[in-house]
Amino acid sequence: MSFDDFLDGLVTAIDLPDITSLDPDLSFCQIPDFDSLATLGVMTFCEIEFDHQVNGEKLWEDQVTPKQLYDMVSK
Repeated sequence: MSFDDFLDGLVTAIDLPDITSLDPDLSFCQIPDFDSLATLGVMTFCEIEFDHQVNGEKLWEDQVTPKQLYDMVSK
């Protein structure tokens, strides 16, 4: 999956009405209205598309960005 397709998939998985694109270098926890449901969407997306489990707490604690997440799951 290309990085652009990954970002598009994340936008769909996050499912926030005001989010139409993502800054690859902005951590998920800095996205306005990003909450536990959006975190679950990211976790589910990574599990389905990459067969890779993502720890939701770690997304927040490590302030993971979409680019960092792509690097983790696409290996």
